[in-house]
Amino acid sequence: MNRSVASFVRFAWVALGVTVLVIVWGGVVRATGSGAGCGSHWPLCNGVVVPLAPSVSTTIEYVHRVTSGLAMIFAVGLVVGAVRAFPRGHRARAWAVATLIFMLVEAGIGAGLVLLGLVEDNASAMRAGYITVHLVNTMLLVGAMTGTIWWARQPGPGRQMPGRAVSRGLTLTLLGLLAVAASGAIVALGDTLFPHASLAEGIAADFDPTAHFLIRLRIWHPIFAAALALVVLVQSQRDPAFRGEGRERARALVVGLVIAQSALGVINLALLAPLALQMAHLFVSNLLWIALVWTWLGSAATARLT
Repeated sequence: MNRSVASFVRFAWVALGVTVLVIVWGGVVRATGSGAGCGSHWPLCNGVVVPLAPSVSTTIEYVHRVTSGLAMIFAVGLVVGAVRAFPRGHRARAWAVATLIFMLVEAGIGAGLVLLGLVEDNASAMRAGYITVHLVNTMLLVGAMTGTIWWARQPGPGRQMPGRAVSRGLTLTLLGLLAVAASGAIVALGDTLFPHASLAEGIAADFDPTAHFLIRLRIWHPIFAAALALVVLVQSQRDPAFRGEGRERARALVVGLVIAQSALGVINLALLAPLALQMAHLFVSNLLWIALVWTWLGSAATARLT
């Protein structure tokens, strides 16, 4: 790996880390009801560039906007760096461009949430839909950044070799994880808007046919998540993507993250989703997504051996 490529890979890892932290902080904005902290203004905050004597909610939202802008700069830097470090046709370039596209979409979705008033106590189906799209796009964004790094690290011209194919099983698992994450976003929104005093009260509300649809949808997330966790654990033992040189570490990492995420989910449920655990759950979900996308990309290399 030459010096320019090595520098690009380091920069890309930093960009990915910053983006994940911005996503987690976005969870803080939602959980604390601070989405309207800057009023109905975007990109300004309460009509100004820098709010003076801001409230707590304004500070939380403003920090999210500033760090989101930083993540956007990193995304632009990835494209510029990829063009400089790699020849035309290299896949690192294509994945870097995809990263910037998803980042722009992310900014548009965030602006829409504020300008359409889909924040604070809004419990509409439209907000639930926006939140779902928002979450899926962030995962695609993180996946694109992961792909940029993966291809940048590959020797040679960085073009797909004839006859290589990714694992179909892992492809389905990634799609399943998107669905589970989307249901998790709805659960998180429901927990924020309709908190309960006890676990028993929350479970009773989940099965109440007169309860708000956000409450009645909550029951499905742990079911989907548990089923997918079992699928991933089985895949880690049977899928060719986890076999071969260097694959043992990937398997151990994925299994460890699945166990950690499942444990966090159970604890979140038992403790009625305190803010710190919600953020930890969101953070680990991103780590698991990165690990699975990395393994999925690597399955192209192992497919020729099976």
